[in-house]
Amino acid sequence: MFYPRMFWRVLIHPGEVALYTRRELGKDLEHRFSDAISPVLMLILSVAIAHALEMALRMSSPRLSTPVGQLLFSSEQGLLLTRSAVFCVYALGAALGTLRRQRLPVNRETLREPFSIQAFIACPFVVALALAQAAAASPMQAGPFTAPAIGALAVVWYLWTRTRAFVALNGGSALRALGSVVLSFLLTTAGVVGLFAAVIL
Repeated sequence: MFYPRMFWRVLIHPGEVALYTRRELGKDLEHRFSDAISPVLMLILSVAIAHALEMALRMSSPRLSTPVGQLLFSSEQGLLLTRSAVFCVYALGAALGTLRRQRLPVNRETLREPFSIQAFIACPFVVALALAQAAAASPMQAGPFTAPAIGALAVVWYLWTRTRAFVALNGGSALRALGSVVLSFLLTTAGVVGLFAAVIL
């Protein structure tokens, strides 16, 4: 019940969700997110929904011959954990960027707020990329341009959402915030791609 309601809030009002997350984390542990779903659980559920969509469409998994590739992609559990790790890296990268700008030390306490906010924000991005992957797997039915269009829209939305959250929390120019968000996204993406290339190829 809480998942679709929070999904809609993140989709339409990301700045308000960022402020809401900050307020909730200021409460006692037992009272946090009492009218919603916790950010990490929502991210995990989003990854599970994306994985369920892949299974429902009977999409084939990547076939890799390396030991690490087989570990990451040869089973349903491996795929689910790999996808979870990738999107956690995006949330973590954005959170670390926040701490760097604020010149705060990196520890569990300082990471909690920015990571929780980014976990919420990543959820629609996860689902949208799963839809793009599904469209790419069935180009005859979905059309040749559907998958790239969904993927591009997902990235644009994700960057816009992170920018809105940044401005809501820190104020300042939206253009400057967008530049910071784009740089963080590109660095995180390059890191993810480089890591996969190093361990799989």
